[in-house]
Amino acid sequence: MRYRLAFALILAAAPALADPPDDAEPIGPAEALDCVAARYRGEALRLRDDEDGLVQEVRWLTPAGNVLQIELTGPGCRFIEVKGVGQAEARILPGKTP
Repeated sequence: MRYRLAFALILAAAPALADPPDDAEPIGPAEALDCVAARYRGEALRLRDDEDGLVQEVRWLTPAGNVLQIELTGPGCRFIEVKGVGQAEARILPGKTP
């Protein structure tokens, strides 16, 4: 019974983990796309600004045909959450070229 309660509490807290950090700053659409393109191979399917420009939500098509859902904010390229299959295969490692 205790494990069910602990699991339920973890699930209830999960959406809070995707919230932008307190020191987040708005990021523009062009900068958001540049950030994602520098980290993942593929192309943008959709870009949506959420929370008054504080978070950009990007749907990204990988070369393998998978779709990643990416949320990021500023300053710089601060990835809040990346969901989807094929992240590792599409990832551009630091110091590598696409």
